[in-house]
Amino acid sequence: MTINEIIILLLGIAISVTLLLIFRRIFFGKKTAIEISKKVNSRELFEPAQKTDEEEILNSDIEKASEDFVDEDVEYESVFRSEEKSNLITLHLEADENVFTYKGLIDYLDNSEVSYKDEGGWFKILLEDGDNFMFVNGLNPGKFSEEENILSTSIMTLIYSLKPKSNSVNALSQIIKFSENTAMNFSTQILDSDRNSLTQQMVEHYSQMAEEFDLNNIS
Repeated sequence: MTINEIIILLLGIAISVTLLLIFRRIFFGKKTAIEISKKVNSRELFEPAQKTDEEEILNSDIEKASEDFVDEDVEYESVFRSEEKSNLITLHLEADENVFTYKGLIDYLDNSEVSYKDEGGWFKILLEDGDNFMFVNGLNPGKFSEEENILSTSIMTLIYSLKPKSNSVNALSQIIKFSENTAMNFSTQILDSDRNSLTQQMVEHYSQMAEEFDLNNIS
């Protein structure tokens, strides 16, 4: 076999591989939207949502956790080193630069379809059926502060607490949708609680976690 024949053979192989990759991407491309498909996704499976002493205590704990963000002496990660960690689902929106500004987030939330409360440097996003999750600065001290000149950040964190007598699976679906829309708006990536890229497998893990919690807390 001559050198010319070898060169032609190598070019043919390269072209074949390139075409194979192109066809694979066209016909078997990865879906961009993360889906949640679980049995427990209807409010009808649960009793009417009513404030209970247990829920009030849990909400109080979450409020206390948000207050801890303000204290510079409290490490941000220590908020999640509690007995309630197993009942928390966290997601992170991360960029290479400080794309999240306090004013920019307020403008974004005002123009979105979600309801929210500005809690003075961090946000409470209101979901259906009276549920909610925290949307906070992902870096210490966990909130924006004009006094400390903390007006922008590269990371925003979503914190959802699984609550008894709530439809946690439905809430998780809304949270995933919110994170996808927000990530698209600010051109950021979505990370899981371990700061790895959020995968469909991890979403299914969170969904299973929410489903089991709901089933164990129906009564």
